[in-house]
Amino acid sequence: MPKRLLIFFLAIGFCAATASAQQAKKRVLVKHGPKAKEELVKPEPSTREDIMKTVDRPAPKEGLLARMLSAITIDTPNGPIIPFPVVDSSKDLGPSFGMMPVIAIKDKKTSELKSVIVPSVSYNENLRTTLTYRHYIFPDEKRYFILRASRSERVERELMSYYYTPSVFSSGFRLSLEAKHWITGKPSFYGFGINSRRGDKANYALQMTGGEVILDVPLGRELFINLNSSLYDKKIGEGPVSNGQIREIFPSDYARAADLDRFLTNRVSLVYDNTDHPYLPKVGTYASASVLYSNKKLGSDYEYRTYAFQVKNYFNYRNQGRFVTAVHYLLQFQRGDALPFYAMPQLGESTGLRMAGDGRFTGRGKFVFNIEERITLSKTPFLKFISETEIAPFLDVGTVFDRVSDFRASELKYGPGISARLVIRPQLVATVDFAYGSEGTNAIIKIGYPF
Repeated sequence: MPKRLLIFFLAIGFCAATASAQQAKKRVLVKHGPKAKEELVKPEPSTREDIMKTVDRPAPKEGLLARMLSAITIDTPNGPIIPFPVVDSSKDLGPSFGMMPVIAIKDKKTSELKSVIVPSVSYNENLRTTLTYRHYIFPDEKRYFILRASRSERVERELMSYYYTPSVFSSGFRLSLEAKHWITGKPSFYGFGINSRRGDKANYALQMTGGEVILDVPLGRELFINLNSSLYDKKIGEGPVSNGQIREIFPSDYARAADLDRFLTNRVSLVYDNTDHPYLPKVGTYASASVLYSNKKLGSDYEYRTYAFQVKNYFNYRNQGRFVTAVHYLLQFQRGDALPFYAMPQLGESTGLRMAGDGRFTGRGKFVFNIEERITLSKTPFLKFISETEIAPFLDVGTVFDRVSDFRASELKYGPGISARLVIRPQLVATVDFAYGSEGTNAIIKIGYPF
């Protein structure tokens, strides 16, 4: 998903808190299967299917959010255009700013949202000017396509296409396909282990070209076998940040990672999933146990295995959909050949610890625990485009290690923070995260939930 999106979202997200009107609650008897229990719920039905339908109901009144968006919206026969400023601040690359119009395209017959086009232009001191084109296509409530192209004056490039469907030919098989050529200059390397020093930060550019296929085969209503096959050619080069290159600070690690290596991997996972939505969940549990293997006889340059155990749980308070407690656990570790550092488990901004920069901690294994309380502040019928505002205080906990037996609770890193979000039905959520801890503070603007 795009790395930058709308600092403006933060302001309107907090302002929208005053726009939410609470409906009166009453005590009712809700029947679930053969048993019944008494609890406080809203007057509307509280089944899992009906929870998601609440986003389609108009808000009691227009509210501040809708008025602010109406003031900057340009209406066209095909749909609205909303010109947003782009502001970002990264531990790795520093501040960025620019402009990004969000162009919603509606079906002329049904007035339903069928696609969103998001071009942008931004400037960063290290990357210089970056032009990006994003196109999100929604054939229906579950399937979608993503097309993205980006080019910076310095280092960064991207061509990407992605497709997801929860039902292949009405079979119940879930399929996603991705192909991309990507060069990013954002991540840094600090050395190995949880005790690596911030002062050893070394920037680099990671290049990867290839694709992957993911297929979920149902074993039952909520149990799947997940098959993932990917082929990527990867290497590193000079990054865009001039003060601290990996070639200078870690010359031996640079020499090894600068060679083009082929990673042909296959992963098999046993997955339990009864969540209500693949990307915007409000209730349910997702759990998986997986093994990824890379074999030289199949064409990979390395022989290794990666084991992972993951649980994501979404608890919907009183089945109302307003308060959702989201919890995430992850244990991951590798066995086999020593790999270039970029192919090892990492803990940082996009990998479980939001207070730190990308690639901050690297090891042969890692443990991550995240918890956040997702609180819906308001719902708005604005053009049926932006439907919910949300705030989420969170806590990230994690560490890396060489072996699972080396895990020490005393080496856990803690990163509390808060998020402001706009949920854009049917598939997208725009997020502004602020996190802090032993690594200082960090501001993250991105598309998608962290888990």
